Amino acid sequence: MEIFNHIQALLFRYECVIVPGFGAFLTRHHSAEIDASGQFTPPGKSVSFNRQLQTNDGLLAHHVSDIDGVSYELALQKIRVHSGTMLQQLERGDVLDCGALGTLKTHASGGIVFDPSGLVNFSRSAFGLGPIAITEIDRQGVTIPVKPLFEAPSSPVPIWRYAAVALIALSLGGYGATQKYNQQVASFNLDSQQNVTKQVAKQIQEATFQINSALPIVELVIPKPHQPYHVVAGAFRVAQNAHNKVAQLMIKGFDAKIVGINSYGLHQVVYRSFTDRNEAINALRRIQKEESSDAWLLVK
Repeated sequence: MEIFNHIQALLFRYECVIVPGFGAFLTRHHSAEIDASGQFTPPGKSVSFNRQLQTNDGLLAHHVSDIDGVSYELALQKIRVHSGTMLQQLERGDVLDCGALGTLKTHASGGIVFDPSGLVNFSRSAFGLGPIAITEIDRQGVTIPVKPLFEAPSSPVPIWRYAAVALIALSLGGYGATQKYNQQVASFNLDSQQNVTKQVAKQIQEATFQINSALPIVELVIPKPHQPYHVVAGAFRVAQNAHNKVAQLMIKGFDAKIVGINSYGLHQVVYRSFTDRNEAINALRRIQKEESSDAWLLVK
């Protein structure tokens, strides 16, 4: 169905796509792995289905509106018609084909079971990578010759023995003179070091330290954490109305703010922003129950 093509396109950019009145398709990152048969699977994002998430967050409807060139209201109506049709098929016991996403069917207990196809890797960082079969290399019977790094000469040259004896004799003869010379050099170095130390100490005592200019101010900039998940309270055409809404929410204790202007020229006001998707979804459910059922999740 056409709606699953829209969902598939959104899952490359977002981790949660809600079909109003039907459920939500979620993605979760997984690491690369090698199974028992030796097949290497690259890292990617796996797809799952959650029947509990049915509240419209505007993501799918806005996408359908942009792609099909229709109004937001008409796009939302088309989605709800698709949702009703899919629920009727599942109630009849039919297997619902979700395209590259997988299949949906009704379990004997009455729940909906999702079987992912695994045909598409929704991770953009691993796009185009597929499973690779790895074969073990048989190294039995392979002999690698080892060549020594150094080979000693087969027979020493006799003349070097006499040269070594002569060198030892000369060294012993000059040892006494060398010792006396070394003692004189050490005494001279000690006297010089003491004189230099006295002169440096005298200059330090007589020196006057003066700072002509103030030390530079060091600014420490701490980057703000990236918060891509926002619980939206509303969108306003007039900027002042958006600021008034932020002030009202801050009085209630929310960390409200304006996160920007969308493609329709509306100022988007959020209750709060999050770095973790699960925290954002829990906050969305709580706000929809306690504050406003029209709140929805924005990922940007």
